[in-house]
Amino acid sequence: MNINLTPEQEKIIKEELKSGNFCSVEEVIGEALQVLREKELASCSNAHNGSQRDAVKQMLEFVEKNHVRLEGTSVKQLIREGRRQ
Repeated sequence: MNINLTPEQEKIIKEELKSGNFCSVEEVIGEALQVLREKELASCSNAHNGSQRDAVKQMLEFVEKNHVRLEGTSVKQLIREGRRQ
């Protein structure tokens, strides 16, 4: 595979090679791709956690708005009740 790099990208790769952190261009590119993958996975995980937080926030707002007592109430019951509203 052939890729075209911008001058800035070439500069970064040359600097990494010069610093001794990597032995080849392939190592630099491989590490960059690995970091990109980890960043994407972390981003997906954060988005999932955000939606969980939103769901909990909505449940708590429902409980407060409808004066629901939580003692002995399961999360499933709260969800079912919230869907009925």
